[in-house]
Amino acid sequence: MHGDFSRDTFDPAKNYSRVLMQQGRVTLDADWNEQASIFLRYLRLLTRDIFGAHAGPSADLGFEIVGNLTGQALKDKLAQLLPPGQRRDEIEKAILAGDVLIGKGRYYVDGLLVENHAPILYSEQPGAPFSDDLTPDDFKKFPRKLLLYLDVWERHVTYLEDDHIREVALGGPDTCSRAQVFWEVRLLREPGNAQSFDCSAADALRRQPGTLRARTDPGADSTELCVIAPDSRYRGPENQLYRVEVHQSGNVNDSATFVWSRDNGSVVFPIKTLKGNVASLENLGRDRRSTLNSGDWVEIVDEQIGARLIPGVLAQVEKPPDRDNLEVTLAPPPNVALPTYDAGNQWRPLLRRWDHRGDPAKAGAVALTAKPNTAAGALDGWIDLEDGVQVWFSKDGDYRAGDYWLIPARTATGDVEWPYEPGSEKLPKANRIRAALPPRGVQHHYASLLLSLPPPPPGAAGGPPGSRINQDCRCRIERLPCAGYAYAFGGQAIGPNF
Repeated sequence: MHGDFSRDTFDPAKNYSRVLMQQGRVTLDADWNEQASIFLRYLRLLTRDIFGAHAGPSADLGFEIVGNLTGQALKDKLAQLLPPGQRRDEIEKAILAGDVLIGKGRYYVDGLLVENHAPILYSEQPGAPFSDDLTPDDFKKFPRKLLLYLDVWERHVTYLEDDHIREVALGGPDTCSRAQVFWEVRLLREPGNAQSFDCSAADALRRQPGTLRARTDPGADSTELCVIAPDSRYRGPENQLYRVEVHQSGNVNDSATFVWSRDNGSVVFPIKTLKGNVASLENLGRDRRSTLNSGDWVEIVDEQIGARLIPGVLAQVEKPPDRDNLEVTLAPPPNVALPTYDAGNQWRPLLRRWDHRGDPAKAGAVALTAKPNTAAGALDGWIDLEDGVQVWFSKDGDYRAGDYWLIPARTATGDVEWPYEPGSEKLPKANRIRAALPPRGVQHHYASLLLSLPPPPPGAAGGPPGSRINQDCRCRIERLPCAGYAYAFGGQAIGPNF
C-alpha cells in the first residue's frame, strides 16, 4: 500500500494477539496498523478454517452468473434478481449480445468478506475491458470450456480516490487512508492441451512468488553521536521506508523490471489534464521534499489501470516544473505513448513519483536481474538503490507487476530492518545472510464461480441445441435450525442441550 507510513511491523510468525497502549508514550502509525492486522488475520483465518477456501451464505449467496439464457427464462431470472425498473430491458439486451450479469450478495474467499451490493454486468466492472476479455461469441462459439472466477485483493485508497475520507468541517486535511477489499470477475479459457479443466481450475492461478533480500553495504560503524561515517552501511541523512515494486511482469534477467521509492511510493500528484506531453496538476507538493524536479521519473496511473492490474506508463520530468501554472512537461521513453486525460476524468489519474534512475531501454524502469536462491548465490547479484541500500532477487518463483517489498532504513543503526536467515544471526557479521522474503503484497485470492461447457453435439442429451451447459461452482453455507444443532466431540454426537 502506497501510504505515508513509518514502517509495517506486523509479523504473523511472532504470534502477537494484540497491541497494548501504555500511558504517556509516543503513539506511532505502525502500532495502530499492527493492531488492525493482528485482528484481521485472526478473523480471516477463523473464517477460512470454518468455511473452507470459499463459500457464501445460502440465504444471500452472491456472484451468481446469469448468461446463456433467452426468452422467458431470461426474463424470469432478471425479475428475480432486479427490482422493477432497474434496467431490466438494457441488461436483457446486453446478455443476449453475449454479456453476463453478476448477481448481488456475499461470498467469503480465503476468509475475506467479498460483497456485491448491486447486480452488475461483466462489461461494467471498473477494469473492463480486460486483456482476456469475454467476447460476445464466447458462450456461443468457443469450442472448449470456460471458467468465470473471482479475483479478490486489498487495495490502498486515499482521499485522492475517495474524497469522502476527508472531513470538510476541518478544512479537508489528509488524515488516515483506507484498505479496500476489491474484486473482479474474470474469465479463464480451457487451453487446447488441458488434461483437466473443472471448477478447481482457478487454483492453478495461485503462484509461487519470487523472493527478495535487502541489506546495506558493509562499513565501519560510527562511534560518534550525530555523525554518519562516510563508509557507514546506511548513509542516508533521514529515516526512510523504501519500497521496491515489480513494474513489468516477466522472466527474470529478461523482461521483468522494477521501480523503487524512498517514501513507499506515497508522493503523488493528481492530474487535472494530460494533453500531449504536458500535465496540468492540482498541486506540486507541500514542500521541496515532496515535489517534482527535472529528471524525476513518474508513473501515470489511474483507477482503471489499477483495476486491470497492469503497470502505468513511466515518463521523466523533462524540465523544471512551471510552478505558476502547476504544469510539468514529460518525456516518455522511446516508442512509448502517453495517455490523454481531459478535465474531470472519472478514473482520477495521478502522477506517482519514483526515485530510481530509470533506463529508457527498459521503458523507464530498472532491469530485474536475479541469482539462484542458495548461500553461494546470495553472495552475488546485489543491486544498489542509494545511500548503501542494496536488494537481491531470487531466480526462484514468479514476479508479477505490483509485487512489492518494504525496507525500513534507520539512521540510528546505519542499517535496514531486514531479518537474517534462521541460524545466521550467530555467525560473524560478515558471514550473515539476509533472509529471502516473499512480497509483502499484493496478495490475490481466487474462487471459481461458474464452469461453462460447450454445447453438446446434435442429438445428444443435455440441453437445447447450441446451448452451453453451465455448472455452478460456488459453495453454500447452510444454516441449521436452532433445535437441530449437533456437535461432534470425542467421536460422539452431542445434542443441542449440551
